[in-house]
Amino acid sequence: MKRILAHSIVLVIILLSLTTTAAGAPASLDKTASELAVAAPSRTADARAVIYPCHFEVRVTDEETGDPIRGVAVTFIRDDDRRAWAATTGSSGSFRVAVPEGSYSYIATHRDYIMESSSPELVSVRAPYTRRVRGAGGIVREITVTSESTRLIDVGMEPRPRDVLLVTTSLLRETAALEGAVERYVETVGRTDGLVARYIVLDSMECLRGYGVRAADPADWHEIRNALEAICEETGPAYIILLGGEAVVPRPEIVTIDGTIWYLPTDAWYVDFDNDGIVDEGFVASRLPDLSTDSSGIVSALETAIDLHESGGYGLSPEVWFSTRCWHSPPIGLGDACDEGDASCGPCRATPPYGVCDACSMREETFDLISESDYVVFMGHGSPDSFSTNDRVPIFRVENVEEVDLATNHPVITGYVSCNTGLLYRDRPSFGTEFLRAGAAAFVARNTEQGTPSHFAARFPDYISGTGPQGTYRIGDALFELMRESVLRAGDSEKPAAAQLCIYGDPTLKRNPREMLVFSRPAMTAIR
Repeated sequence: MKRILAHSIVLVIILLSLTTTAAGAPASLDKTASELAVAAPSRTADARAVIYPCHFEVRVTDEETGDPIRGVAVTFIRDDDRRAWAATTGSSGSFRVAVPEGSYSYIATHRDYIMESSSPELVSVRAPYTRRVRGAGGIVREITVTSESTRLIDVGMEPRPRDVLLVTTSLLRETAALEGAVERYVETVGRTDGLVARYIVLDSMECLRGYGVRAADPADWHEIRNALEAICEETGPAYIILLGGEAVVPRPEIVTIDGTIWYLPTDAWYVDFDNDGIVDEGFVASRLPDLSTDSSGIVSALETAIDLHESGGYGLSPEVWFSTRCWHSPPIGLGDACDEGDASCGPCRATPPYGVCDACSMREETFDLISESDYVVFMGHGSPDSFSTNDRVPIFRVENVEEVDLATNHPVITGYVSCNTGLLYRDRPSFGTEFLRAGAAAFVARNTEQGTPSHFAARFPDYISGTGPQGTYRIGDALFELMRESVLRAGDSEKPAAAQLCIYGDPTLKRNPREMLVFSRPAMTAIR
């Protein structure tokens, strides 16, 4: 629910003795050049806004309690040029930010609350201007009008729900191991994180009796989504975990965005219930996949999630990045802290020599780095079963997963810079299935060649590590809020790129707050 209460502070000085002629007729009014700029905003208007700044005065409160919320990051985005101004609420839940005149949408984010946005509604401010008033006897006076320079905005935010839906279909092979893993997961997340998890077979009679709806055809993703939407309206979950690969829970593929048909084999469409081409506020959808109808990989992923919830979350240090160009600016590289010829640059290792290609002389070191790291980032080119150099030479293949240890550290692995790394196969392994089977906490990837939204790539590490002002997000919340925010900031052109992002693993996991990031070079701290 959007709650925008905009009120104007009006300070208009009206000298009645000067607004009529001697005969009592209305006075003529002249507009100064600065006032004319108000009607057609331009560089002149922006320059005037430096002298006469406009302001948004914002107050953010908890919708349930009415208490002010500290630490909410609120961004105002100007409608005509997408430029942004941001501030963070203090202990009073409020702040004041100066902006040029114009029309704005806003986005409010906090790790414990559902994102709020005014989009597509806009709030406008107009810079103060001078009006010349010609009164009796030809005397001219100037008055300053500031009636629309400040807007008061109240933002109410809803706490994130605590419900988790583990959903699948009757196509998944039920085993005693799966039943036991689900029971242990439900108990663990309730005890350690206060989350309420429930297991639902969407095309079962139990689903119909419990929620009044069931998917008639488990092979039809439209049926799956319709059932999920009805269940979500009743339960209000924040997290939906799909148990099974595409042979068990089919994935949306051909979708329409703004009248254009796109091939987007992504789970994001399961939580676009209003069909506007962007994930809805407050929802997260992840997947624990397996080959065909098997469930052994799902059991492994649930056991990993249980281990991490028991230990307080995943770690992010040490970390390792594999890139052909470590010294390039993010997100392709880590900046200019190192020389172009260096084989390593802070946590980034150049490929080659690191990797498994013929020219990669440091193959064993690569495996050791992956096995010993909590956070593994693959860059360059990619596919569902290979990460490659810019020349398409593989530097890590899906079969190499057997040669590394992911069960000890349960690392977070990302491949969202590389194309197609999140695609799944029904009949053979892919990174999405094998990383989780081997013990990774999560694998974040993208499913097409649309390109990664720059806002997402720049912010995602900070969101999951807690190094930014917004604090530490659960990994699923970070992914889906940044997907949505990327579109809200850049416009509809980012819809296909944002929607392709996906997560395999438990989205409720977050970083262990006792673990501190350690960088191999102090110069890298500013970049991170």
